[in-house]
Amino acid sequence: MGARNVVSWTSLLTGYAQNGLNVETLKLFLRMLVEGIKPNPFTFSAVIGALTDEGMVEAGIQVHTMVIKNGFGVATFASNSLINMYFKSGMIRDARAVFDSMTDRNAVSWNSMVAGLSKCGEMDNAFKIFSVMSDEVRNVVSWTAMISGYLQNGMAEQAVNLFCQMSKEGIKPNDFTYSTILTAQPGVSPFEMHAQAIKRNYVKSPSVGTALLDAYVKRGNVDEASKVFQRIEEKDIVAWSAMICGYAQTGDTEGAVRIFVQMAKEGIKPNEYTFSGIINACAAPTAGVEQGKQLHAWSIKSRFNNALCVSSALLTMYSKRGDIESAFEVFKRQRERDLVSWNSIISGYAQHGYGRKALEVFEEMQRQNLEMDGVTFIGVISACTHTGLANEGQRYFDIMVKDHHIEPRMEHYSCMVDLYGRAGMLVKAMEIIKEMPFPASANVWRTLLAASCIHRNLEMGKLAADKLISLQPQNPASYVLLTNMYASVGNWKERAKVRKLMEEKKVKKVAGYSWIEVKNKTYTFLAGDASHPRSNQIYAKLEELSCQLKGAGYQPDTSYVFQDVDEEHKEAILSQHSERLAIAFGLIGTPPGTPLQIVKNLRVCGDCHTVIKLISILEGRDIVVRDSNRFHHFKGGLCSCGDYW
Repeated sequence: MGARNVVSWTSLLTGYAQNGLNVETLKLFLRMLVEGIKPNPFTFSAVIGALTDEGMVEAGIQVHTMVIKNGFGVATFASNSLINMYFKSGMIRDARAVFDSMTDRNAVSWNSMVAGLSKCGEMDNAFKIFSVMSDEVRNVVSWTAMISGYLQNGMAEQAVNLFCQMSKEGIKPNDFTYSTILTAQPGVSPFEMHAQAIKRNYVKSPSVGTALLDAYVKRGNVDEASKVFQRIEEKDIVAWSAMICGYAQTGDTEGAVRIFVQMAKEGIKPNEYTFSGIINACAAPTAGVEQGKQLHAWSIKSRFNNALCVSSALLTMYSKRGDIESAFEVFKRQRERDLVSWNSIISGYAQHGYGRKALEVFEEMQRQNLEMDGVTFIGVISACTHTGLANEGQRYFDIMVKDHHIEPRMEHYSCMVDLYGRAGMLVKAMEIIKEMPFPASANVWRTLLAASCIHRNLEMGKLAADKLISLQPQNPASYVLLTNMYASVGNWKERAKVRKLMEEKKVKKVAGYSWIEVKNKTYTFLAGDASHPRSNQIYAKLEELSCQLKGAGYQPDTSYVFQDVDEEHKEAILSQHSERLAIAFGLIGTPPGTPLQIVKNLRVCGDCHTVIKLISILEGRDIVVRDSNRFHHFKGGLCSCGDYW
């Protein structure tokens, strides 16, 4: 081969490099040298690009020496490739030296410097380069590189200001500019960007559309996000996944599943992020139990079940859907585990009443010297709270602060108040509140109020209620807890005063309801509900159970009825609580032995708790009840909470 064929060699090298065949590119280059072909600047550019992609910076430095020896030290194409290589290796001085030595710089040279310095966090130097660029080379790519750099370095305000300046100077943003600036939320309004994107006809672009719908999702505006999604032409998997995650984040399982099914019909194959999003959607309390299992099977079939984001989503989904055993199976099978995996299984066990198991997992983390964070200790302290281990909870709090140097947040103090409050140590709980380095949140006072109600401490309860009502005057939970506390000690006069205050402030009590899934359909019940088509059979079943319960020695605890009515009426009210109606329907609507799972929006009362334990024996059923606090697993007359909740 003669020297005139350097063009042919370079074309071949460039083709290999553009197709990602970097190793083959390097082999071909060495063969070219052996055959005595002298490279030109374009040859060096292709080879340096391949070395950069492979992270072979030492070999790149050797090629740089060859570039200089061959007299191409100032050649634009080769130098641009060297600048890119040095920046990707974090060698800022070397990149700058190449740039300074160039006699003929083009737009790529300048933009490479701006982008490279931005990615390395050198925003002041990047802006200096950007400022001295001529109008011929400072194009939309330059502006976008600077905007992107500011955002990547946490300087959203500067990014937005530069975007506005860009528009004033008449530089038209491209789709990448829009998709970049939209990540600056909440620094820039998606409505403003939406209008501009429509004006310039970029809204149909997948990158702009996806960024725009993501911006709307971050603001909780899923309806607007959905409109953007529908306008995107040639939706890619990123757009589909973003829309599914949007619905998942707002708890709209139905919307997420609808999009997932639509995607499948259009022949788009889900990736691990799509599965993660849709499985997270199925973790919502209103989601069907079977949907999550079907998606698990689908992820296995698609070979994405072992991807960390998918396995973590499965773990969380099973835990939140009441199946802690399946959650632990997923945890055991994870090929790799991140902090989210460990935190999820700890908090899962805590929420299900298996405090000792949660602490065993934590001890294993300690043995392996694994990283821990504030969320880990929220799970650990919660495990102690749900198991009545007050001293252990305090010990773990101290370990978090002294050994792991984690600054306690409001959530940690709330957990500590809950820990002592449930244990009846209300004075200690109050001490925690007084020692906090910041004012107590509404959640902290609500926690103390709930504990005061359980232990019927009127003085502490009144104090907590006053604080809570001053922080959240329109939240009905504060008033309801207070009225229940007065009712539990028979103080109907004070209860009436609180009810009158609610009327004056137009605060409406949240109705207690329970729901159950039977044959892939969800049924909701209110207390005393008679709207179900099988209402007669449901109440007949409750009557049958009532006879069996009395035969088993059950005596109704009417202290859980917070209305001033006679005892007989109180018993009738208890027997028609929403969770009992849901269980009765589950018993008549499913084959004998089928486990039942009920969700309740409020806390299960003590009397219902006693009744469900007895029903689990009488009917031979495993019953899981998820209330506003935790999961209760009833089996053989026992509950996982150990009657401590």
